[in-house]
Amino acid sequence: MDFNTEEVIQLLTDSISTMKEVQSIGISGSKKEIPKAGEGDIDVFIYCDVIPVFEKRQAIVDQLGDLLQEGKINVFERGHWGSGDFVLINGIETWLMYFTVDETLNDVESILNGDFPDKLDNYYYPIGRCAMLKNINVLCDKNSFLYSLKERLFEYPDKLAKILTQYHLDELEDIEDLERAVTRKDVLFYHFAMDIAIDHFLQALFAINKTYFPSRKRTLNFIKNFHIKPESCEEQLLDVVRLGACSESINQSYKLWSKMVNELKKLYKG
Repeated sequence: MDFNTEEVIQLLTDSISTMKEVQSIGISGSKKEIPKAGEGDIDVFIYCDVIPVFEKRQAIVDQLGDLLQEGKINVFERGHWGSGDFVLINGIETWLMYFTVDETLNDVESILNGDFPDKLDNYYYPIGRCAMLKNINVLCDKNSFLYSLKERLFEYPDKLAKILTQYHLDELEDIEDLERAVTRKDVLFYHFAMDIAIDHFLQALFAINKTYFPSRKRTLNFIKNFHIKPESCEEQLLDVVRLGACSESINQSYKLWSKMVNELKKLYKG
């Protein structure tokens, strides 16, 4: 019998949920938006009292037999992405990430307190974890851990918005590299400095609009729905990048960028 990807995921997560250590399981995004092979991967978040041992996790993967084309246990361990196993489902890379309930609660509280206002190693955004948990598709929740977290994250805290907005607006004051790149008409250096600046701009913009910043993916789709933003924000951001790709128009790019930053600051001050 052939099983589609959604059915295999259901079988897999049902098996994982039988482990007594496991409390909750969720998948980022919607099961209706499962990517095709080569178009993306599937992230399954598993929350436990303690992380199940290697042998238990291996046994779960082995149970599915030929429904999985590949399986590897403990591909990574601890860190931002928990303890991770890898399986291949109908050609789609699927990551099974195990976390403890206690560490997750502590991490969320630290993030909401503003202890991690910026990205960490390898472009991991702590605030993005809140975005994921707020919108996670719950597959199993034995003691309502995930549903209570979703409720906790439903409203973006005013204190967090102020901390993140001010932090990133302050970072936008550092224009030394941008100005040096413009003066030299150094396109590659300009794009290096501009990428950092755009990152701070976006995080400030999301905080002003009280939206958890998920990552740099599909940013323009979010901005379209924001009420507080510089005029023609999406189009102007694209123009900044486009104009900055040529030494002859790098000055225009920087002028437009400076205008957008000043407008964002004015919007924040009301």
